[in-house]
Amino acid sequence: MVIAVFVMLWVVTAALNQRRHQLALLVLQGATPWQLLFGNLAIIIVLFILAAVASSLLTPLAAPYLFDLLARAFELKLTYQATQLLASIGTGLAIAGVAVLAGTVLTVRTLSKIRPIEALRQSQNPPRQVNAFRVLLGASLLVGAICALIIPGTATRKIDSGELATHISGRNPIESRVTGFIGFSMGGMFLLIFALAVLAPYVMHWFTKGWTHLLPLPFSTWKLARQQAVGRIQRQNATIIPMTAGLSLLMTFSGVLHTLTDSLKNFASNGHSMNVNPHMLTNLMAMLAPALIIALVGAISGLMITARGRRLDLALTYVSGASTGQLRILGALDGLISMVTSVLLAFVITLLSTCGTAFMLQRYLGSAKISVQWGYWAGIAL
Repeated sequence: MVIAVFVMLWVVTAALNQRRHQLALLVLQGATPWQLLFGNLAIIIVLFILAAVASSLLTPLAAPYLFDLLARAFELKLTYQATQLLASIGTGLAIAGVAVLAGTVLTVRTLSKIRPIEALRQSQNPPRQVNAFRVLLGASLLVGAICALIIPGTATRKIDSGELATHISGRNPIESRVTGFIGFSMGGMFLLIFALAVLAPYVMHWFTKGWTHLLPLPFSTWKLARQQAVGRIQRQNATIIPMTAGLSLLMTFSGVLHTLTDSLKNFASNGHSMNVNPHMLTNLMAMLAPALIIALVGAISGLMITARGRRLDLALTYVSGASTGQLRILGALDGLISMVTSVLLAFVITLLSTCGTAFMLQRYLGSAKISVQWGYWAGIAL
């Protein structure tokens, strides 16, 4: 639910920022602030009603299939019964209503700040001033993430013979103890994502500049696409955050659980008795499916918003003499740069969270093995 609300708000923010230019033109054509406000609020309310109706109709149809998926993942033989379905739908709509209310507040806040000439200027040249509160909040979240990934390891002592004996007898399984490390690692991941979201206007375009600078391709199309992508990410960095959040959630769970499993197997290979559940990753992936679907939808929405903003740049490039083939290559490279930026950011967040887990296990078990799923990352990049 945290991921769902987070992705929804970022998509709403990206959509509003995308429309600042259009709204400013409407003001210049004579639209009053109240007309803009009620028009946008009507759009939000209609979209919420449509989403609520669709969700209420689809939930009873999808619930049996999701139940069967989870039951098979956990190897349970259970019979589906539609109990408390209305209560579940009501809870979901209530949470969605809170997110819509927050989106409405963002809409009012954005519209109240629109000044026609200023909005037209900022749509091409975003302001460069630094928000001190935002930087302080981002730094605090970053420090909190580092603490969540380091302090549990420093405060953990190595397992002693007494604990190992109670584990072998089955009274104190080590798995129940090290599972707490997953919580700290995932908490650190969330704080890293939130820190990235807060600091995105100040670091995202520099990050994109940095990695694209490492690929000095001698093509004018690449240079132009790089310039356009960096400028667009600086203006509309919110479109990349949902994708980064979804990839970080998936790959951090995968990396942390593989690191935990490999470390426990290595611990058992040193002569200790250890039972490792090989279905742990599959089970948690089944539970994560709804959040991943929401993150995927948010990522697609962000890419569609970015594509709309790319049309004006491509149109101007076409007027300046570019051919249709060059425009297609330019648009593809522009989108590719945004995708790779999101994947690289998610990789950094996942690697930090996985290293935090390995550090905790190293302190507790005396040895640890970091697991990075290079094959998964290669597939995601492709």
